[in-house]
Amino acid sequence: MLSRSIALALLVMMIFPLSFAFAKDYVVRKIIDGNTIQLESGETVRYIGVVPPDLNRKEGGAEFYARQTVRYNKKLVFMKKVRLEFDTKKKDDNGHILAYVFVKKTFVNADLIRNGYARANVTAPNVKYRQALLDAEKKAIADDKGLWLEKKKDTETYYIGNKRTSGFHRPTCKSVEKIPEKSKIIFHNRSDAIKIGYVPCKACKP
Repeated sequence: MLSRSIALALLVMMIFPLSFAFAKDYVVRKIIDGNTIQLESGETVRYIGVVPPDLNRKEGGAEFYARQTVRYNKKLVFMKKVRLEFDTKKKDDNGHILAYVFVKKTFVNADLIRNGYARANVTAPNVKYRQALLDAEKKAIADDKGLWLEKKKDTETYYIGNKRTSGFHRPTCKSVEKIPEKSKIIFHNRSDAIKIGYVPCKACKP
């Protein structure tokens, strides 16, 4: 009986890294991008169902809201204890561990999507939280959150950008009064601002 138990333990260790076989919480030591992290143990984890804007495109630089997504991901999990939950498929084609990530009561995968930092992409066989992720995306679209602001139609004849913060505002926004003249830049439409990396003001929501 004892030899069987040992054999089973060895099998588990072969299938999963040692840290995943015995640990309950994992500390995040590095943020790789908007949906990928590295744990203290060295394992790389990708969030299931989460597709962030591309931070490292070969042409054209980072996609709209990519840097904001990385910063938000860092705020959620960096140097924090996370709980990982798995689905049917445990690893992607690059050998990264696939997981649903939780920090206390915060469901990180859904939080990123709900706040407009990423899109939902739920594909079989990992569909455990399919509805939760799709509902989070619907909420972000309805509220014009984050990356969904990119396609929003123009509501002003021009917008005022801040060269120092890379944010842009409606002409009537109170923040415009605080921008030094040398830091102002005029955009005739939202698309021109977004193309060069400017982000809509969270207060006036241009």
